[in-house]
Amino acid sequence: MQDFQSVFSTTDGRLGAMMVSVPLAISMFASVLSGPAADWIGRRKYFFVATILKFVGSGIQILASSFEGMLLGRIVAGAAIGIFSMLIPLYQSEISLPEHRGRLITFFQLGVTLGFCAAFWIVYGTSRLPGHLSWKIPVYLQMVPPTMLICGLFGLPESPRWLVYKKRQPKKALAILTRLRSASPSSIEMEIQSIEQDYYYDTKFKSRKSYMHLLEKGTENNRRRTLLGIGIHMLTQLTGINVLLQVEFNGFYLPHILQSTGITEIDSELLGNGVSGMVNMLATIPVFGYIDKWDRRRILTCASLLMAVCMIAIAVLALYIETSKTSLISNDSASFGVLVLLCLFIACFALSWGPLGWIYPAEIYPQSIRAKAMGLTTASSYCFNVTISQIAPALFESISWGTYVVFGCSCLLIAWIVHAFYPETRGRSLEEIHLIFSNAILINERASAHHPSTAAEALEHLETLRYDMRSRFGEAIPQMQHQAFI
Repeated sequence: MQDFQSVFSTTDGRLGAMMVSVPLAISMFASVLSGPAADWIGRRKYFFVATILKFVGSGIQILASSFEGMLLGRIVAGAAIGIFSMLIPLYQSEISLPEHRGRLITFFQLGVTLGFCAAFWIVYGTSRLPGHLSWKIPVYLQMVPPTMLICGLFGLPESPRWLVYKKRQPKKALAILTRLRSASPSSIEMEIQSIEQDYYYDTKFKSRKSYMHLLEKGTENNRRRTLLGIGIHMLTQLTGINVLLQVEFNGFYLPHILQSTGITEIDSELLGNGVSGMVNMLATIPVFGYIDKWDRRRILTCASLLMAVCMIAIAVLALYIETSKTSLISNDSASFGVLVLLCLFIACFALSWGPLGWIYPAEIYPQSIRAKAMGLTTASSYCFNVTISQIAPALFESISWGTYVVFGCSCLLIAWIVHAFYPETRGRSLEEIHLIFSNAILINERASAHHPSTAAEALEHLETLRYDMRSRFGEAIPQMQHQAFI
């Protein structure tokens, strides 16, 4: 939008880079600092803080008439985005049932892709409006999501796990779980007992609550959890998804194809953003059908292999275009082949790494460090995003089509890393996952197997086993003595 560029001087490369990179850096730091803040004031109150920051940031951008004012508004809004990107998966993981956790957190990823898609098409739709309207309308519309959110937050319950750990209010946590669950009272009681047992264990055996505790090995294997959490975000960026969305898909292939049909250069770039956002958003919807039915590792591994195939195929077509010395516009078959492969790559990512990049880190940390660890891993996502985005243009300039080979090989390596180092977490409670990372010996290692988290639940399992044995063998199995388990 030329009016926006002239008003805020973003045609200057240095200022334009600041307008993008500084808010990203603020989002990264806000994510890191959100861990202690969410533990201190609670998940629900921190949602209010982030929403107010988004209101303030959007308001400053609406009133801005200079580069400095717009940058300040984007900085405040960037802090809110950093908080939301850490806090939402954290909260969703703490209130959900194991069998619903994947789908619930997928709503976050769907919201992200829906927001990007809507923003792209709004900008495309307003780009032809005269004067300030071309950018004022998109900025004003930023006020709509926080307005809707602030209305819903008044009905949002506090995290039951936070109430047990930080406020020692198990009765209030039980009341909230009763509202959220349709299970029997005994099942809800066992869930509360499981959370309380974790709390008492942490209180007795853990003394350090600082960030250094994330790097300690100990019996909880926090170092491994932290490395896996940061690693999932690093691997997400190494797939090359943001490189394609930001550089190739919208900066080369699709705009040139659209230009060949008579669309102007600026319109082709804006329309390219809209198409890529639409593919990303629509491909996220089918995830709800299988994310809690199929193993996390299998989804990530298979998707990485498919993405590698897409990258290698794009490299072959790019090499053909380069060696045939024909322009991309005149070589319709090759250019549209690249376009289809790029769409397939984005779809494969949206069907796997997009949602699971948020789901997996939210599952693997114990309650005592979950907020701090989520803040750190979310910050790593911003960090690796900026890093890869800076490296990729240099790769395209130096080795051209070989960049696709690099990312294709990276996807193959990622598939092996996930298969070799990432344990399965699907269908297990947060307390069960705590046992897995604590090297507890589990009788049944299948992902679908359920392991008792409390003594009461273990006793119920034993009583069920006794009943099954009596039904099968017709023998009088002695009543199990409850005192032995107390």
